[in-house]
Amino acid sequence: MKEVLMDRELSILKDSVKSFVKENVLTAEQSQMGYLKELSEIEVASIQAKAKEIGLYALGAKKEWGGADLSLYTRTVVYEEAAQHRLGLYHPAVDGFSAELPSFLEKCSPRQIEKYVKPAVIEGEGCFIALWEEHEDNQIEKITCHAVRSGDDWIINGHKSYIQKIDQSGFGVILVNCQEGNETQKPTIFILELDDPFTKKDTMLIDVQKTCTLTFKDFKIKDIRRIGKVGEGASLMKKWLAETQILLSARCLGISIKALNYAQEYAQMRITRGKTLSEFPSIRTMIANGFMNLKAARLMVHDAANKIDNGENDGIIAAQMAKLFTTETAAKVIDDCLQIHGGAGFAGDLPIERWYKEIRLARLDLLKKETIIENIARSINL
Repeated sequence: MKEVLMDRELSILKDSVKSFVKENVLTAEQSQMGYLKELSEIEVASIQAKAKEIGLYALGAKKEWGGADLSLYTRTVVYEEAAQHRLGLYHPAVDGFSAELPSFLEKCSPRQIEKYVKPAVIEGEGCFIALWEEHEDNQIEKITCHAVRSGDDWIINGHKSYIQKIDQSGFGVILVNCQEGNETQKPTIFILELDDPFTKKDTMLIDVQKTCTLTFKDFKIKDIRRIGKVGEGASLMKKWLAETQILLSARCLGISIKALNYAQEYAQMRITRGKTLSEFPSIRTMIANGFMNLKAARLMVHDAANKIDNGENDGIIAAQMAKLFTTETAAKVIDDCLQIHGGAGFAGDLPIERWYKEIRLARLDLLKKETIIENIARSINL
Protein backbone atom coordinates (compact mmCIF):
# COMPACT_ATOMS: atom_id res chain seq x y z
CA MET A 1 0.00 0.00 0.00
CA LYS A 2 1.45 3.35 -1.04
CA GLU A 3 1.94 5.94 1.68
CA VAL A 4 -0.90 8.50 1.49
CA LEU A 5 -0.17 11.82 3.18
CA MET A 6 -2.69 14.31 4.52
CA ASP A 7 -2.61 17.99 3.49
CA ARG A 8 -0.65 19.08 6.57
CA GLU A 9 1.87 16.26 6.14
CA LEU A 10 2.27 17.17 2.47
CA SER A 11 2.90 20.79 3.40
CA ILE A 12 5.59 19.76 5.89
CA LEU A 13 7.16 17.43 3.32
CA LYS A 14 7.15 20.18 0.69
CA ASP A 15 8.88 22.56 3.09
CA SER A 16 11.45 19.88 3.94
CA VAL A 17 12.26 19.32 0.27
CA LYS A 18 12.52 23.06 -0.34
CA SER A 19 14.97 23.43 2.57
CA PHE A 20 16.96 20.40 1.44
CA VAL A 21 17.37 21.80 -2.07
CA LYS A 22 18.37 25.22 -0.76
CA GLU A 23 20.87 23.95 1.81
CA ASN A 24 22.43 21.10 -0.17
CA VAL A 25 21.69 21.21 -3.88
CA LEU A 26 21.90 24.94 -4.59
CA THR A 27 24.97 25.21 -2.39
CA ALA A 28 26.69 22.40 -4.32
CA GLU A 29 25.80 23.90 -7.71
CA GLN A 30 26.86 27.41 -6.74
CA SER A 31 30.23 26.17 -5.43
CA GLN A 32 31.25 25.03 -8.92
CA MET A 33 33.59 27.13 -11.03
CA GLY A 34 32.64 27.89 -14.62
CA TYR A 35 29.70 26.50 -16.56
CA LEU A 36 28.07 23.63 -14.66
CA LYS A 37 27.00 20.56 -16.65
CA GLU A 38 26.91 18.00 -13.83
CA LEU A 39 28.12 17.33 -10.31
CA SER A 40 30.76 14.73 -9.54
CA GLU A 41 29.80 11.25 -8.33
CA ILE A 42 31.32 12.07 -4.94
CA GLU A 43 29.14 15.16 -4.54
CA VAL A 44 26.00 13.30 -5.61
CA ALA A 45 26.79 10.46 -3.19
CA SER A 46 27.20 12.98 -0.38
CA ILE A 47 23.81 14.57 -1.13
CA GLN A 48 22.19 11.12 -1.35
CA ALA A 49 23.57 10.24 2.08
CA LYS A 50 22.02 13.41 3.54
CA ALA A 51 18.69 12.64 1.86
CA LYS A 52 18.71 9.11 3.25
CA GLU A 53 19.22 10.45 6.77
CA ILE A 54 15.95 12.39 6.62
CA GLY A 55 13.95 9.75 4.73
CA LEU A 56 13.94 11.47 1.33
CA TYR A 57 15.24 8.45 -0.52
CA ALA A 58 13.95 5.99 -3.13
CA LEU A 59 10.61 7.75 -2.94
CA GLY A 60 8.53 5.37 -5.03
CA ALA A 61 10.25 2.09 -4.13
CA LYS A 62 8.48 -0.33 -1.83
CA LYS A 63 9.43 -0.23 1.85
CA GLU A 64 10.59 -3.83 1.81
CA TRP A 65 13.09 -2.82 -0.89
CA GLY A 66 14.39 0.03 1.26
CA GLY A 67 12.28 2.83 -0.22
CA ALA A 68 9.71 5.33 1.06
CA ASP A 69 6.79 3.85 -0.96
CA LEU A 70 5.16 7.25 -1.54
CA SER A 71 2.12 7.62 -3.76
CA LEU A 72 2.50 9.09 -7.24
CA TYR A 73 0.55 12.17 -6.18
CA THR A 74 2.90 12.76 -3.24
CA ARG A 75 5.91 12.39 -5.51
CA THR A 76 4.57 15.05 -7.88
CA VAL A 77 4.58 17.48 -4.95
CA VAL A 78 8.12 16.45 -4.02
CA TYR A 79 9.53 16.68 -7.53
CA GLU A 80 8.02 20.07 -8.26
CA GLU A 81 10.10 21.41 -5.37
CA ALA A 82 13.12 19.19 -6.06
CA ALA A 83 13.42 20.44 -9.66
CA GLN A 84 13.87 24.10 -8.78
CA HIS A 85 17.58 24.34 -9.55
CA ARG A 86 19.88 24.31 -12.57
CA LEU A 87 20.06 20.55 -13.13
CA GLY A 88 16.56 19.93 -11.80
CA LEU A 89 14.58 18.97 -14.90
CA TYR A 90 16.38 15.69 -15.54
CA HIS A 91 18.25 15.42 -12.23
CA PRO A 92 15.90 16.63 -9.46
CA ALA A 93 17.85 17.33 -6.27
CA VAL A 94 20.85 16.25 -8.45
CA ASP A 95 19.52 12.68 -8.06
CA GLY A 96 19.91 13.02 -4.31
CA PHE A 97 16.63 11.23 -3.65
CA SER A 98 17.87 8.26 -5.71
CA ALA A 99 16.47 7.35 -9.11
CA GLU A 100 12.86 6.38 -9.68
CA LEU A 101 12.35 2.68 -10.35
CA PRO A 102 9.47 1.54 -12.61
CA SER A 103 6.47 0.21 -10.71
CA PHE A 104 6.33 -2.91 -12.87
CA LEU A 105 9.36 -4.21 -10.96
CA GLU A 106 6.74 -5.43 -8.50
CA LYS A 107 6.27 -8.21 -11.04
CA CYS A 108 9.85 -9.38 -10.50
CA SER A 109 10.47 -12.76 -8.93
CA PRO A 110 11.91 -12.87 -5.38
CA ARG A 111 15.27 -13.84 -6.89
CA GLN A 112 15.20 -10.85 -9.29
CA ILE A 113 14.29 -8.48 -6.47
CA GLU A 114 17.21 -9.68 -4.34
CA LYS A 115 19.70 -9.66 -7.21
CA TYR A 116 18.73 -6.47 -9.05
CA VAL A 117 16.12 -4.31 -7.36
CA LYS A 118 17.27 -4.12 -3.75
CA PRO A 119 20.94 -3.45 -4.64
CA ALA A 120 19.82 -0.65 -6.97
CA VAL A 121 17.81 0.94 -4.15
CA ILE A 122 20.66 0.59 -1.65
CA GLU A 123 23.21 2.08 -4.06
CA GLY A 124 20.90 4.88 -5.20
CA GLU A 125 20.96 3.65 -8.78
CA GLY A 126 18.18 3.63 -11.32
CA CYS A 127 16.97 1.25 -13.98
CA PHE A 128 17.38 2.22 -17.63
CA ILE A 129 14.47 1.46 -19.97
CA ALA A 130 15.16 0.14 -23.48
CA LEU A 131 11.74 0.78 -25.00
CA TRP A 132 11.75 3.08 -28.01
CA GLU A 133 13.15 2.35 -31.44
CA GLU A 134 14.25 4.74 -34.14
CA HIS A 135 11.32 4.12 -36.50
CA GLU A 136 8.40 3.07 -34.30
CA ASP A 137 6.99 6.65 -34.03
CA ASN A 138 6.17 6.43 -30.30
CA GLN A 139 3.89 3.43 -30.81
CA ILE A 140 4.69 0.46 -28.57
CA GLU A 141 2.66 -1.73 -30.91
CA LYS A 142 5.11 -0.99 -33.73
CA ILE A 143 8.35 -2.13 -32.07
CA THR A 144 10.39 -4.55 -34.16
CA CYS A 145 13.02 -5.76 -31.68
CA HIS A 146 12.14 -9.44 -31.26
CA ALA A 147 13.07 -12.61 -29.40
CA VAL A 148 12.73 -16.24 -30.41
CA ARG A 149 12.52 -19.08 -27.88
CA SER A 150 15.43 -21.51 -27.73
CA GLY A 151 15.01 -23.95 -24.85
CA ASP A 152 15.43 -22.03 -21.60
CA ASP A 153 16.78 -19.01 -23.49
CA TRP A 154 15.52 -16.29 -25.78
CA ILE A 155 17.51 -15.00 -28.77
CA ILE A 156 17.07 -11.23 -29.18
CA ASN A 157 17.74 -9.24 -32.35
CA GLY A 158 17.10 -5.57 -33.00
CA HIS A 159 17.86 -2.03 -31.88
CA LYS A 160 16.70 0.26 -29.06
CA SER A 161 17.23 4.03 -29.16
CA TYR A 162 16.88 7.19 -27.04
CA ILE A 163 17.84 5.43 -23.80
CA GLN A 164 18.73 7.76 -20.94
CA LYS A 165 20.84 7.39 -17.78
CA ILE A 166 22.52 4.06 -18.52
CA ASP A 167 25.62 5.27 -16.68
CA GLN A 168 23.58 5.98 -13.54
CA SER A 169 21.70 2.66 -13.57
CA GLY A 170 22.36 -0.60 -11.77
CA PHE A 171 20.56 -2.63 -14.42
CA GLY A 172 18.09 -2.19 -17.28
CA VAL A 173 14.99 -3.64 -18.85
CA ILE A 174 14.06 -4.19 -22.48
CA LEU A 175 10.71 -4.66 -24.21
CA VAL A 176 10.78 -7.14 -27.09
CA ASN A 177 8.26 -9.10 -29.12
CA CYS A 178 8.55 -12.75 -28.11
CA GLN A 179 7.63 -15.55 -30.44
CA GLU A 180 7.25 -19.23 -29.64
CA GLY A 181 6.76 -21.48 -32.65
CA ASN A 182 4.00 -20.19 -34.92
CA GLU A 183 2.34 -18.04 -32.25
CA THR A 184 1.83 -14.31 -32.71
CA GLN A 185 4.45 -11.99 -31.26
CA LYS A 186 3.87 -11.05 -27.63
CA PRO A 187 5.48 -7.93 -26.03
CA THR A 188 7.55 -9.05 -23.03
CA ILE A 189 10.01 -7.41 -20.61
CA PHE A 190 13.44 -8.82 -19.74
CA ILE A 191 16.17 -7.65 -17.38
CA LEU A 192 19.46 -6.45 -18.87
CA GLU A 193 22.76 -6.46 -17.02
CA LEU A 194 25.33 -3.74 -17.65
CA ASP A 195 27.98 -6.22 -18.80
CA ASP A 196 25.69 -8.03 -21.24
CA PRO A 197 27.24 -8.33 -24.74
CA PHE A 198 25.17 -5.73 -26.56
CA THR A 199 26.63 -2.86 -28.59
CA LYS A 200 26.19 0.64 -27.14
CA LYS A 201 26.49 3.93 -29.02
CA ASP A 202 26.28 7.30 -27.25
CA THR A 203 24.68 10.43 -28.71
CA MET A 204 24.73 13.93 -27.17
CA LEU A 205 21.50 15.92 -27.65
CA ILE A 206 21.74 19.75 -27.73
CA ASP A 207 24.81 19.46 -25.42
CA VAL A 208 22.63 18.81 -22.32
CA GLN A 209 21.55 15.18 -22.54
CA LYS A 210 23.28 11.95 -23.49
CA THR A 211 21.22 9.11 -24.92
CA CYS A 212 22.26 5.67 -26.06
CA THR A 213 21.39 3.25 -28.82
CA LEU A 214 21.69 -0.46 -28.07
CA THR A 215 22.12 -3.11 -30.75
CA PHE A 216 21.33 -6.78 -30.13
CA LYS A 217 22.58 -9.42 -32.54
CA ASP A 218 21.75 -13.02 -31.64
CA PHE A 219 21.83 -11.93 -28.02
CA LYS A 220 21.00 -14.88 -25.75
CA ILE A 221 19.13 -14.20 -22.50
CA LYS A 222 17.81 -16.65 -19.91
CA ASP A 223 14.06 -16.95 -19.37
CA ILE A 224 14.65 -16.43 -15.64
CA ARG A 225 15.36 -12.79 -16.50
CA ARG A 226 11.82 -12.30 -17.80
CA ILE A 227 9.59 -9.89 -15.83
CA GLY A 228 5.96 -10.89 -15.67
CA LYS A 229 4.23 -13.13 -18.16
CA VAL A 230 5.02 -13.50 -21.85
CA GLY A 231 2.81 -10.95 -23.60
CA GLU A 232 2.32 -8.75 -20.53
CA GLY A 233 5.05 -6.26 -21.42
CA ALA A 234 3.04 -3.68 -23.37
CA SER A 235 0.50 -3.09 -20.59
CA LEU A 236 3.26 -2.84 -17.98
CA MET A 237 5.21 -0.35 -20.08
CA LYS A 238 2.13 1.81 -20.70
CA LYS A 239 1.53 2.13 -16.97
CA TRP A 240 5.19 3.02 -16.46
CA LEU A 241 4.92 5.60 -19.24
CA ALA A 242 1.93 7.24 -17.54
CA GLU A 243 3.74 7.45 -14.19
CA THR A 244 6.90 8.81 -15.79
CA GLN A 245 4.98 11.37 -17.85
CA ILE A 246 3.41 12.69 -14.64
CA LEU A 247 6.75 12.94 -12.85
CA LEU A 248 8.32 14.70 -15.85
CA SER A 249 5.38 17.11 -15.79
CA ALA A 250 5.97 17.81 -12.09
CA ARG A 251 9.61 18.63 -12.79
CA CYS A 252 8.57 20.93 -15.65
CA LEU A 253 6.38 22.79 -13.16
CA GLY A 254 9.37 23.18 -10.86
CA ILE A 255 11.78 24.72 -13.37
CA SER A 256 9.01 26.93 -14.77
CA ILE A 257 8.18 28.35 -11.35
CA LYS A 258 11.86 29.06 -10.77
CA ALA A 259 12.19 30.66 -14.23
CA LEU A 260 9.22 32.93 -13.53
CA ASN A 261 10.79 33.95 -10.22
CA TYR A 262 13.96 34.93 -12.09
CA ALA A 263 11.90 36.85 -14.66
CA GLN A 264 9.91 38.68 -11.98
CA GLU A 265 13.04 39.71 -10.08
CA TYR A 266 14.81 40.87 -13.24
CA ALA A 267 11.77 42.77 -14.52
CA GLN A 268 11.53 44.69 -11.24
CA MET A 269 15.24 45.53 -11.32
CA ARG A 270 15.98 46.26 -15.01
CA ILE A 271 15.34 49.86 -16.04
CA THR A 272 14.81 50.83 -19.65
CA ARG A 273 13.36 54.02 -21.13
CA GLY A 274 13.10 55.46 -17.66
CA LYS A 275 11.07 52.72 -15.97
CA THR A 276 11.38 49.11 -14.86
CA LEU A 277 10.45 46.31 -17.23
CA SER A 278 7.68 45.27 -14.84
CA GLU A 279 5.85 48.50 -15.65
CA PHE A 280 5.44 47.56 -19.32
CA PRO A 281 2.10 45.83 -20.06
CA SER A 282 3.68 43.29 -22.41
CA ILE A 283 6.09 42.11 -19.70
CA ARG A 284 3.40 42.03 -17.03
CA THR A 285 1.22 39.95 -19.36
CA MET A 286 4.00 37.41 -19.99
CA ILE A 287 4.60 36.83 -16.29
CA ALA A 288 0.94 36.86 -15.24
CA ASN A 289 -0.03 34.43 -18.02
CA GLY A 290 2.83 32.18 -16.98
CA PHE A 291 1.61 31.90 -13.39
CA MET A 292 -1.98 31.34 -14.52
CA ASN A 293 -1.11 28.59 -17.02
CA LEU A 294 1.18 26.83 -14.56
CA LYS A 295 -1.65 26.72 -12.03
CA ALA A 296 -3.84 25.04 -14.63
CA ALA A 297 -1.01 22.64 -15.51
CA ARG A 298 -0.54 21.71 -11.85
CA LEU A 299 -4.23 20.83 -11.53
CA MET A 300 -3.94 18.54 -14.55
CA VAL A 301 -0.81 16.86 -13.17
CA HIS A 302 -2.37 16.25 -9.74
CA ASP A 303 -5.59 14.98 -11.30
CA ALA A 304 -3.68 12.52 -13.49
CA ALA A 305 -1.56 11.35 -10.54
CA ASN A 306 -4.66 10.68 -8.44
CA LYS A 307 -6.24 8.73 -11.31
CA ILE A 308 -3.16 6.52 -11.66
CA ASP A 309 -2.94 6.02 -7.88
CA ASN A 310 -6.59 4.98 -7.81
CA GLY A 311 -6.33 2.71 -10.84
CA GLU A 312 -8.93 4.63 -12.85
CA ASN A 313 -9.46 3.63 -16.47
CA ASP A 314 -8.74 7.09 -17.89
CA GLY A 315 -5.50 7.52 -15.92
CA ILE A 316 -3.23 6.82 -18.89
CA ILE A 317 -4.85 9.37 -21.21
CA ALA A 318 -5.00 11.88 -18.33
CA ALA A 319 -1.24 11.43 -17.85
CA GLN A 320 -0.62 12.02 -21.54
CA MET A 321 -2.74 15.19 -21.54
CA ALA A 322 -0.96 16.47 -18.43
CA LYS A 323 2.43 15.80 -20.00
CA LEU A 324 1.48 17.59 -23.23
CA PHE A 325 -0.08 20.63 -21.56
CA THR A 326 2.67 20.99 -18.96
CA THR A 327 5.62 20.68 -21.36
CA GLU A 328 4.00 23.09 -23.82
CA THR A 329 3.27 25.54 -21.01
CA ALA A 330 6.79 25.23 -19.62
CA ALA A 331 8.25 25.84 -23.08
CA LYS A 332 6.24 29.07 -23.41
CA VAL A 333 7.13 30.22 -19.88
CA ILE A 334 10.85 29.63 -20.36
CA ASP A 335 10.82 31.25 -23.81
CA ASP A 336 9.13 34.33 -22.33
CA CYS A 337 11.60 34.42 -19.45
CA LEU A 338 14.49 34.30 -21.90
CA GLN A 339 12.86 37.13 -23.87
CA ILE A 340 12.54 39.25 -20.71
CA HIS A 341 16.20 38.72 -19.80
CA GLY A 342 17.42 39.46 -23.32
CA GLY A 343 21.10 38.69 -23.87
CA ALA A 344 21.60 38.08 -20.15
CA GLY A 345 19.43 34.98 -20.44
CA PHE A 346 21.87 33.33 -22.84
CA ALA A 347 24.98 34.04 -20.78
CA GLY A 348 24.80 30.87 -18.69
CA ASP A 349 24.98 32.63 -15.33
CA LEU A 350 21.32 31.69 -14.88
CA PRO A 351 19.95 28.22 -15.70
CA ILE A 352 17.34 29.62 -18.12
CA GLU A 353 19.60 28.91 -21.09
CA ARG A 354 19.93 25.24 -20.06
CA TRP A 355 16.20 24.87 -19.44
CA TYR A 356 15.50 26.40 -22.87
CA LYS A 357 17.43 23.51 -24.45
CA GLU A 358 16.12 20.80 -22.14
CA ILE A 359 12.44 21.69 -22.48
CA ARG A 360 12.73 21.17 -26.23
CA LEU A 361 13.80 17.59 -25.48
CA ALA A 362 11.13 17.13 -22.80
CA ARG A 363 8.42 17.94 -25.33
CA LEU A 364 9.53 14.90 -27.33
CA ASP A 365 10.19 12.58 -24.39
CA LEU A 366 7.69 9.87 -23.44
CA LEU A 367 5.39 10.42 -26.45
CA LYS A 368 5.54 13.46 -28.69
CA LYS A 369 2.73 15.99 -29.13
CA GLU A 370 1.34 14.55 -32.35
CA THR A 371 1.00 11.04 -30.90
CA ILE A 372 -0.75 12.32 -27.78
CA ILE A 373 -3.17 14.45 -29.80
CA GLU A 374 -4.08 11.40 -31.88
CA ASN A 375 -4.58 9.33 -28.71
CA ILE A 376 -6.86 12.03 -27.26
CA ALA A 377 -8.90 12.09 -30.45
CA ARG A 378 -9.33 8.31 -30.29
CA SER A 379 -10.29 8.46 -26.61
CA ILE A 380 -13.27 10.68 -27.45
CA ASN A 381 -14.25 8.47 -30.41
CA LEU A 382 -13.30 11.13 -32.96
